[in-house]
Amino acid sequence: RQSENLYEQIELLQTLTRMKGLDFNTGFGGPAEEVTVEDLVNEVYEKASLIPQMGGSPLWAVVRHAAGLLNKIDIGLSDAVTDILVRQKQISVGRAYSETSLISRPLPRADIMEKICTLCREDIRDRVLTQEILIYLGLLIKSEPDLFKGLLTLRVGYLILLLTSELAAELGVTQAEAYEQLMHLSPFEIKVRLRQVLAGYEGMNQKLRQQELLHVQQKEQEIEWVVELADDQSEPPATGSWLRKRQLDGALNRVPEGFYPRVWQLLKHCKGLVVGDKLERRNRLDSELLLAEMTSGERNFALQVEHLLNKIDAPEYRQINIEALLELAAIAERNPGLKIEEYIVLDILIGHAVRQAWLENHPEQVDRYDEFKAIAWSSFYQMSPYRVAGYIVKAFRFLTEFGPVSAKTAYTS
Repeated sequence: RQSENLYEQIELLQTLTRMKGLDFNTGFGGPAEEVTVEDLVNEVYEKASLIPQMGGSPLWAVVRHAAGLLNKIDIGLSDAVTDILVRQKQISVGRAYSETSLISRPLPRADIMEKICTLCREDIRDRVLTQEILIYLGLLIKSEPDLFKGLLTLRVGYLILLLTSELAAELGVTQAEAYEQLMHLSPFEIKVRLRQVLAGYEGMNQKLRQQELLHVQQKEQEIEWVVELADDQSEPPATGSWLRKRQLDGALNRVPEGFYPRVWQLLKHCKGLVVGDKLERRNRLDSELLLAEMTSGERNFALQVEHLLNKIDAPEYRQINIEALLELAAIAERNPGLKIEEYIVLDILIGHAVRQAWLENHPEQVDRYDEFKAIAWSSFYQMSPYRVAGYIVKAFRFLTEFGPVSAKTAYTS
């Protein structure tokens, strides 16, 4: 109650919103007046927006945070989407793991917002930033259509990732830290940076690709790239499809015996793991910290890993993350001296695996993969765990290969 810090206030109000809802009476008005959580969020929103009147700049991170909690929708959102669609483009919002992320026809702004809320990153500010990006894309495609040549699908989540990666390179920080800095930028600064991203799209793709590389201390030929095969991975499941089995197992958060100790052992071979949204700093398992504070069989460690897995909304994708961790653990067990200098980001690894799997069977689509990305993910979910593990290995090898990036097939997950 004593905090005057708007950043602290909005964090506390988000917790209160999650626990009690916006309509909850906080009691701040005493018995005579009802003061809801929504009232307090609105107050913080106004204070953060009106700081220029006191000689400062708006606290844009707080403004976006409050706007996200209040489910604010930009009045021009539907028009911006329509402006993009009528120019023969389609839009993808969120992290693009399914066809539901695509917008290929005009929609009311409430329907667009529903997609954004469902599919965007767990950071609630991402809902607001996504709207901003869509508004600016609508403006830019009208004023500078040449910026969009060669782009059929405008992937908002990926554009945010490119903005973040560029900022990370400028500031010399991690992508998660750069994402936080991005939230502090003014709308005008974001629009300017978005234009720069569109103008230098191919070059920024390459820069992002370089940021995704994993550096290992061993020579490539010294690493044994094993694919683990469990007894139940070769035959079709009783559920009829691997997708259905993954949905069921993921919903139950079912993991094989010894899973958590194997993840703990895997941490000995890398700086850490990022499970779930790679731009969320709280999704990191830091090897140095966890190995020092916890043992392999400690319940708190298992709960921490389980918590990150539970934050993944789609049960089938949650299960793919578990399969990826098992395969990484198998490689680490077979290669005791393996040392990876960076965090292993499962989103990146799995994204590369999906692309590898699709293009191996559809090589003619290499230059148009974005058009088939949703289908590629659907196909990947239908594969047996053994085949998935094989593509996880291929993606891992790709990310840890030696030599200049230009010598490889450059792509992004």
